Formats: sequence, C-alpha cells, structure tokens
Amino acid sequence: MNINYIELNKEQIDIIKPLWNNLRDYHSELSTHFPERYDAVKFEDRKKEILKKSENGILKIDLVEDKNTDSYVGYCISSISEENVGEVDSIFLDEKYRSSGIGSMLMERAINWMDKNGVKTKKIVVAIGNEDLLPFYGRYNFLPRHLILEQK
Repeated sequence: MNINYIELNKEQIDIIKPLWNNLRDYHSELSTHFPERYDAVKFEDRKKEILKKSENGILKIDLVEDKNTDSYVGYCISSISEENVGEVDSIFLDEKYRSSGIGSMLMERAINWMDKNGVKTKKIVVAIGNEDLLPFYGRYNFLPRHLILEQK
C-alpha cells in the first residue's frame, strides 16, 4: 500500500466532502433510533459548524491518499477550542483500508498535534450504533464519560 498523508488548510475542506458523505451514510445505516437525523445533515452545514468552531481556535485536517489508485480514502478533522479543549471532530476511513494501521496513524497525528498545542482535555463523540469502535478509541485512552439520551 502506498499511502500519503496530506495536511489541508480550512480553505481546502471541500476535498473531504465525498468521504464525509460516506461517513454520514454509514452513521445513518448504524443508527437504531435517529437515521433520519443523519440523512438530513448536509456537508455544507457540518462544514459551517467546523469552520465556526475554528474561528476562535485552531483546526487540523488530515487527508489520506492511496497513491496506487490516486484516490482519497480517509480523513481526520481535529480542533482545539479557545478553552483549550481538543476534539477529534470527524474521522473516516474507507472500509477497504480499515485494520491496516491508517486509522491509528490518523489518531496519532491528531493526538500529537493536540499535545504539541498543550490541550488540557481531549474528546471524541461516538454515535450510538458505532460502539464497535470503542476498543479502538480506548487504545488512545478515550473512555466513555457520558451517555446523552434524546427524546424522539
């Protein structure tokens, strides 16, 4: 596998749109209670949310390219708020590339960036239905703290 990690600036965020749409569809399929909520979210809305978050903080966007196929196969968006809280806001890897170490590299890049910037707290939100990823995030010491219930 010939993988390249590319750091994008926020003006290049549209490059991840097809991958983000795949993540949204994946979450919609996994969601046991709110699939319509995932279906309703558009990339442009999520992009605005992320860019607004970075207005007073900082943003990191890592893109994964498979140089053999000349295609983008994953990404990770991380942010640091003005309160000095680091968050892995969105991470996705095409199914064919999972369990290859690429997801681990994306997490390590995000965590190292947060550490270099001296964040006091790090977090990631995991959608219900996607609990199979908890052991993966647990390897980086991300552990469940809250379970938020919402009335349908």
